[in-house]
Amino acid sequence: MKSEFYISFVRHIRYFPRRYEFDYNFFWTKFELDELDDLDRRTTFFSRNRFNLLSYYDNDHFNLGFPTTRENVGAFLRENGVTAEVTSVELVTNPRVLGYTFNPVSFFFIETTSSPYLVIEIGNTFSECKPYFVPSECLVAGTWTFTAPKNFYVSPYTSVENTLTFRVRRDNRGLVITIDDFDQKGNLEVRAVYSGKGRAWSTGEVLKLFLSYPLITLRIIWAIHYHALKLFIFKVPHRKKTQDAELQTGVFVWSKRSFRRRP
Repeated sequence: MKSEFYISFVRHIRYFPRRYEFDYNFFWTKFELDELDDLDRRTTFFSRNRFNLLSYYDNDHFNLGFPTTRENVGAFLRENGVTAEVTSVELVTNPRVLGYTFNPVSFFFIETTSSPYLVIEIGNTFSECKPYFVPSECLVAGTWTFTAPKNFYVSPYTSVENTLTFRVRRDNRGLVITIDDFDQKGNLEVRAVYSGKGRAWSTGEVLKLFLSYPLITLRIIWAIHYHALKLFIFKVPHRKKTQDAELQTGVFVWSKRSFRRRP
């Protein structure tokens, strides 16, 4: 079984206009998408597309009109010029906990008959997400390094005109990720550093993590608003979402119980 959990630690650091940082512990889940139905059958406290302590819903990620996440990932790759057959998709993301989830970022590790690819999906608190296609040449010596214009409203305290750089390394020891947010002048404004160690999937582990990290997805969304409020109190300049709306491209919006591409 390839699906597993990552016992995780993340630190956010803002460098200017005021230094501010925080960190927290949580767990991420790595789903081998072809195993989802088997996990549902074999795991008492986990379900696919049904309520449980932990659950996975296909419509919690970007949707190109297909019923499953795996099919939508394949369609997204085809849109980006990949013609090779997809052989496996491993998704690192937050599951639903008691029916609720929020995903600031998710990572799709994709194997095809020709090359590996990565898709990074960013989410915001406005029920939107944006996937970024990462070509195979970005994988060098076991590390994915990818830079792209943000073109997405993530936070009122960073511009949609900023640039994101991702460094992602996954091996037998775990998962290490750095996300850098640069302003238009090339100054590093915000950095998020993540590390996680794998733990095998089992019914007992699902229950243990549920009890060890109670309502973790609600705590994540609460923490986002709590730290945003502190930045507001500190008078860090902020932007409304309606600003630079024309720059917010490639966005999927939650509509009719699924993330659909904005018209």
